[in-house]
Amino acid sequence: MREHRFKSSVLVSIGVFGAISLTAGSAVAQAAASQVRTGSIMGIVRDDGGKALASVEVTAIKQSMTVRTDSTGKFMLAAIPSGPVDLSFRRLAFEPVAIAMMLPADDTTEIEVRLTIVAQRLSAVIVQGHPGKIRVLTEFENRRKAGIGHFITRSQIEQRHPVLLSDMLRMIPGAILAQGETGKTNLRFSRVARNNCPPMFYVDGIQVTGFSIDDMPVGDVEGVELYAGTAGLPPEFNRMRSTSNCGSVLIWTRIPGNNTHN
Repeated sequence: MREHRFKSSVLVSIGVFGAISLTAGSAVAQAAASQVRTGSIMGIVRDDGGKALASVEVTAIKQSMTVRTDSTGKFMLAAIPSGPVDLSFRRLAFEPVAIAMMLPADDTTEIEVRLTIVAQRLSAVIVQGHPGKIRVLTEFENRRKAGIGHFITRSQIEQRHPVLLSDMLRMIPGAILAQGETGKTNLRFSRVARNNCPPMFYVDGIQVTGFSIDDMPVGDVEGVELYAGTAGLPPEFNRMRSTSNCGSVLIWTRIPGNNTHN
């Protein structure tokens, strides 16, 4: 096999089947630069006792990529664009978990996640749920009764049967919904809409980035809090005041078997 060099091109090889035609080197470089660099996530999900959990739904939220853990609790998400990635982990009878991470390019990141068991309904006997989740829902209810901000409850969702969570926001004063360039619904608050200022999103107390209100399935929602600015926003969610000025949305997911929220 002979090797030849061509002006303004890369090194190519010519064999018995003839020359391989390539574009100019600058065009090749531009094409390579335009390709999105990706990475992969490999992990295992366990319960509090360290036992591997099968059939856990693992979702890269922004990329809408979902897999389930196998019988050994392992999963893999491949070819995810590098950079910020938000993951959610769900399985019936366990408290959902959402995490944010930075995914490096051209590498595989290994993670381990622990899920905590929550309330289960067994033969008409209700087992006490995870106290942390019960506490935050109690705080949600206390804030709702105080009347600061706007609130959506599970009871309201079940009364309206919305297809998308954004359907529940159309009657919220000051909430503006518009379709973004990617086809997802963008939420803005009227007091800052002129600056195209996106609100901060939290799922079960964890900040998520690149999130659309409709990324959260309606059936998974126990309650939603909406704050157009910093007024009334719980202090633990008001750490980055410059961003929270654009508004904040706190989404609380359901406890399996819990139908008591009004």
